[in-house]
Amino acid sequence: MVLTDRVRFDRAARVLRCSNCTLVFLDQESFRFPKDFYEHEYHQTYLTHVDPDMLNPARHYEKMSAASRPWIERVRRLLSGKETVLDMGCSTGHVLTGIRDRAAQVYGQELSREEIAYCRNTHGLDVSDAPLHERFERGMFDYILLVFVLEHIGEPVQFLRNLKQFLKPDGKFLILVPNVLDPLIQFYRIPAFAQFYFCIEHLFYYSPRTIGDLIAKVGLGGPIDTLQEYPITNHLNWGYRQKPSDTLVARRRVTDIALADEATLHRWEQVNQAYGAFLASEGLGDRIWCQAGVAE
Repeated sequence: MVLTDRVRFDRAARVLRCSNCTLVFLDQESFRFPKDFYEHEYHQTYLTHVDPDMLNPARHYEKMSAASRPWIERVRRLLSGKETVLDMGCSTGHVLTGIRDRAAQVYGQELSREEIAYCRNTHGLDVSDAPLHERFERGMFDYILLVFVLEHIGEPVQFLRNLKQFLKPDGKFLILVPNVLDPLIQFYRIPAFAQFYFCIEHLFYYSPRTIGDLIAKVGLGGPIDTLQEYPITNHLNWGYRQKPSDTLVARRRVTDIALADEATLHRWEQVNQAYGAFLASEGLGDRIWCQAGVAE
């Protein structure tokens, strides 16, 4: 089933849904990436129309350190100080710097040449684009992080099988991906959001069911949680403004719509908690968090 044939920036590309397994995916024959896209062009096209700070590694690092705090805390709670961790697609190293005091060793893998240099020179991180087998021994890692990475991978089964050999026998993938059961897609059905949401950079759009199917194909299993990262205020902004907000503005617990003065908005956090509970009761959420280890 064809969901759309136009994606972000009004590009021509087909998004399909399998009638049998419900997997939503971009038809990879319906468009062509520029050569060395992730090495040089990704940030120039993905979200810089909303957040031009993505083009500056230092400013992007500061924003993403704040925006990624919920995921950093989730990883930190799993660490005892003895673990060896690899962050695939580590970008500016914002997750790695957030966890390195809780791990024995941390490493990053990244394609962007500019961000590799930033990670090394500014934060002293061991980050590279060299093939993993040239850098690491098999069975080395307690955790491999895939934070907003798996949706970019064109052959996810083979990708996870290759990565799996670098996990310790009891090691785990920590996977975070956008959820195709995002309320703005499935509940509000805002056309402007759908055209923003689907983009050439995301090749697969997972649900809890389809991410479970994927990890099972590589002999893995584990808890899969549906979460709501963006607050109710972001949904109000989308409904009213019909366009995305800056990285941090979109995560604020108060609206950027002039509904009332700040003094009357102190209860937004309570409202947001109730709203999150309502979305969960409907089976909706904008993120999927998965801890995937060897299935027992």
